Amino acid sequence: MRLRPLSFLSIAVCAGILTAAGCSGQAQPAEFIDTTLTSKTPYQPRQDASTYSSVPDGYQIVMLQHVARHGSRGLSSADDDDLMMQLWQQAESEDALTALGRELQPALDAMLRVHQQLGYGEISTLGRQEHAQMASRILQRHGALFNPQAAASRPIFVTHSGRSRAAQSGEAFVEQLVAEQPHLAERIQPAYPSPQTVYFHKAEGSEGYDDYRDNDPRLVAAMAQIEGGDRTQRVAEEAMKRLFNDDFVARLQAGDYSFSAQADDEDQINNALDALFALHGLYVIAPNLAADEEIDMTPFLLPEHASWLAYVDDADSFYGRGSGFVGEDITYRGADALFLEMFAQIDELQQAPEDAPLASLRFTHAQVTMPIATWLQLADTELPVEPDMLYTYETNPWRAAIVSPMSANVQWEIFAAETDSELLVRMLHNEAEVAFPTACTAVDDGSYFYQYSEIKRCLTEIHHLDLG
Repeated sequence: MRLRPLSFLSIAVCAGILTAAGCSGQAQPAEFIDTTLTSKTPYQPRQDASTYSSVPDGYQIVMLQHVARHGSRGLSSADDDDLMMQLWQQAESEDALTALGRELQPALDAMLRVHQQLGYGEISTLGRQEHAQMASRILQRHGALFNPQAAASRPIFVTHSGRSRAAQSGEAFVEQLVAEQPHLAERIQPAYPSPQTVYFHKAEGSEGYDDYRDNDPRLVAAMAQIEGGDRTQRVAEEAMKRLFNDDFVARLQAGDYSFSAQADDEDQINNALDALFALHGLYVIAPNLAADEEIDMTPFLLPEHASWLAYVDDADSFYGRGSGFVGEDITYRGADALFLEMFAQIDELQQAPEDAPLASLRFTHAQVTMPIATWLQLADTELPVEPDMLYTYETNPWRAAIVSPMSANVQWEIFAAETDSELLVRMLHNEAEVAFPTACTAVDDGSYFYQYSEIKRCLTEIHHLDLG
């Protein structure tokens, strides 16, 4: 399956390196984009800072609001690797492996080995690098903000979801800040969990969202149609027959085998589709581990199979954390608390600038960065579907690899001028300049700079926020 052309990101090969920005440094359109790793895509900044718009005359940055997903990681739990190894061992004991299937064992051994070293659900070496490099780029862009003489008393806040990989991402980010600017150590406040702002779908009061994810008849029907459809079943059978002989796959499909993960007996392989999803879980996570262990899973899924599974995964994130259904905001409503906090901190900058944070650094998960992007109506997140329409690649631009790859981030840069009491805001998404919703008016046509009062007005009106 060949992905259709998209308009919101370029993937270019410059000097032999795959990058997420064109060779000029601009975020430009591309003919084809490989989005088959979906939300497990390792991070690349979308734009070179040297191509950003010039800051209006007289303005300088005075605050940074930063929200980022955790970096590249290993498997979240001991399931896909364990289950595929059990399945492989069963096939091996029956002499039911194909030539390709026999080649799977070293990859499975490597997957189990690297997780013994990293731990499940933990950030990988690549994930630490992603956040350290992001911190370094911020320092390069905003030396004036972090200058030792600038606002010496203002703190830097660090919050996270409470999960270890989010906290580890924050640690990697902060360590790089201090390594390059040691004086920042006394400004950086101890990191603390803030579920209400950066893990809202797991925080107290999220029961309505949980019910939507588990029981909403529209969502359940859509995913049943996609996951249980003929195309998905055919891909499962074809993919398994590349690894195991026909008789073994037939018995797998018939339910003759059942495998349960040792860590959680609710994680199981009972048929070819279960096995396909476990194999795909290993396929998409392998690039996240590249700096710890090179594991090539690409031989074990044909490109057309990987593309279809990417669509299935994108559909799940679209309905569960993204645009969803027309007239429904439950997937991103929880982000209200985060933006109310951001407004409060920027308001404090206007009212008591010596006490306002210099930067607020937040580290979270795709369950938050996807709703954030949708809340902000970022390009290609603002197209929900009618309940009687199915999300498809042909009709909808949502792609998790673009909206929320590993280390996905949204940054609000706040600027002030001595001659103007009005603050300006510029927004970056994955380090590319992006527009606020069309209901918000920029300072000039085509500009990425907005008056803060305008941003606060339009976002408050769009989401009916109560500012107290």
